[in-house]
Amino acid sequence: MGKISSVVILLLIIILGTLGFKLYNIEHQKKVEGRSLIKEEKETSSSRFLFKTLKGELFEIEAEDKKFKIKGMEDKIVFLKVFGWNCKFCRKEIPQLIKMKNDLPNSFDVIAIEAQQHSKEESLEFVNEYGINYHVVMGENQKDFYTYLQESYGWNGVIPLTIVIAKGGNVLAFELGAKSYNLAELMQASLLRN
Repeated sequence: MGKISSVVILLLIIILGTLGFKLYNIEHQKKVEGRSLIKEEKETSSSRFLFKTLKGELFEIEAEDKKFKIKGMEDKIVFLKVFGWNCKFCRKEIPQLIKMKNDLPNSFDVIAIEAQQHSKEESLEFVNEYGINYHVVMGENQKDFYTYLQESYGWNGVIPLTIVIAKGGNVLAFELGAKSYNLAELMQASLLRN
């Protein structure tokens, strides 16, 4: 009887150990799958950005590899800019952007993100002072977008940044800092690459 109870106890220990090990593996697998699901959700959500302009307009941008799809601007060439009011090179571009917007109102647009953290009131004063006719977005809520640019394009924070987006969303150019050419030349050169 002692040998039988020892065998039964040993079998119970083996069965319980095996069952416990299987339950542990199932729970562990659920955690791993849950983490990868969360990671996939983060990667997906980090490629969508919502920009609210000073005038309250909303632009939804879906960013993919070498592509920015901007709802409502699919049929336009878009300059997606990161700039600052205190940046002399950024201010130098403003008249060129205004002229291009006036010359090509149905086929060209600009979304400019002010990255130097000026208040909305200050930004509105600058918009009025320069007579800006394109979309200006406050930059303080765009940290995810800046991170995306850093991770996907290697952007180091230099402004002005000009991303030229073709009709349909393909990125034609990713230009950092002040250049010797003007923005119209940049658009022409980008179109030749398309």
